Parts: sequence; C-alpha cells; structure tokens
Amino acid sequence: MTDIGHSSPLVSDPEPCPLGTRWAAWQIYVFIRGASGGKHLTPEEREAVRRARRRRLTWKPVSPLSVEWSLGPGDAIRLADGNGLLCRRRHVHASTTIGTRSIHIDWATGMGGGPGFSYKLVHIYVDGALVDESAHGGSSLGFTLWGGPALAVIRRGLAVGVASDWFRNAGPPTVWLMTPARGK
Repeated sequence: MTDIGHSSPLVSDPEPCPLGTRWAAWQIYVFIRGASGGKHLTPEEREAVRRARRRRLTWKPVSPLSVEWSLGPGDAIRLADGNGLLCRRRHVHASTTIGTRSIHIDWATGMGGGPGFSYKLVHIYVDGALVDESAHGGSSLGFTLWGGPALAVIRRGLAVGVASDWFRNAGPPTVWLMTPARGK
C-alpha cells in the first residue's frame, strides 16, 4: 500500500463514502457564497453547513485523533477521467467512532479548466449526515477561496474537526479532538 501523507498507510475502505464521486465534477464557483448558493449540496446539507459556520471559531484543537485514511471513490485511481471531471483528483477518507457516534471525514482535491482553477475540500459527516464543509482554492482569474476550519460537534463540550490551516498540507489534514475555546 502507498503512504499518502502524514497519518497512516492506505487501508481498504471500511464503509461506503457519503461524498462518493459527486464532487469530481464540481467547479470552484460552487463554494463561493452567492455564486451558486450552495447548490452542490442538498437542502439538508446546506442548512447543516450554515449552522456550523456560526460555531466553528469558538472551538480549539486539543489533541490529534488517530485515523486511517483510505482511498475514496472519487480518486483518479478509482474513477477514470471523463468529460467534465476534474483532473489530478485525489480523494481519501477516514472513518471512526466516538462513543456511539459514527464520524466520516473526506479530503479531496482537484484541478479544472475554463478558466483554470484548483481546490481542496473537507467534508465531515456524523452518523451519515454532512455536518460541515470547508474548501480552499484559487483561479487563474486571480481570486482565492480561503478555507477555514471544519467542525462537527459530537456532544456537549466535544467536537471533531480540522484547524483553520488544514489546506496548507499536501496531504489530508490532521483530525483533531476539539473543546470549546471559551467555556461554551
């Protein structure tokens, strides 16, 4: 198996991936608020991400969570190139359980054209439902999409997430256990 970054070697898929391959054709504008209104997400996913944005910055990373990354279905190794699909696609994901809560994290990156762009994204799912999304990228037209933290509250006082600088790494982000920053 091939090592993909700073976490662990690739392992076989533990379960189906909620993100699947749908992201492999997303253009960068889907992440720009106002441009698409989040039409790449279902109404339930849009609402969850909207709620998560309000609480992201009130949590702090406490300790890294050990996860095993595996190759996702949208990776170029698994999904052949096709018309309208991003090139240089990488998709890995990890699943774990905290208490009785099932956690699934997707990290994906790709490049597209017309005009040229690239992005990285993180999705965090709890019990099969999308809880938060963060994306970071840029365009040959000169704009940058700044990714911030992504966070999923597991129970009062405990969350799982990626810190605000997750997009600086070449591989998947470090996943953190997080606690409230100000006694929330």
